[in-house]
Amino acid sequence: MFNRIGALAVYVTDKERAKEFYTEILRFEIVVDLGPELCFLRSPHGAIDIYLEGGKQATATTEKSCRLSFFLHAEEPVATVFASLRDAGVRLLQDEPQAVDDATACFQLLDPDGNIIEICGPR
Repeated sequence: MFNRIGALAVYVTDKERAKEFYTEILRFEIVVDLGPELCFLRSPHGAIDIYLEGGKQATATTEKSCRLSFFLHAEEPVATVFASLRDAGVRLLQDEPQAVDDATACFQLLDPDGNIIEICGPR
């Protein structure tokens, strides 16, 4: 019935703050900014589309809560991405990347509204 995800909707309290995080920290590019509550972003290689919708109310996220999270695949070694995000002041959920297998590692971070993003890539 479906063959791909069209875009990931990320609901945020403050679209401008989220847009700054996704563009300046995660390096997404603005496709179209449609006013105070709506913005479409795209990854540098064009493979990931994100739709930011502002004006929402944040809810608490815990390891036990139901939520949708998404993975971003890192091209660089995950340790390099982790260090870069840590140095930028991003809220990381682990003290260091976790090995998945001999070639892959992952870690989680929070966007400004507490949405969990998982980064996975080469060790």
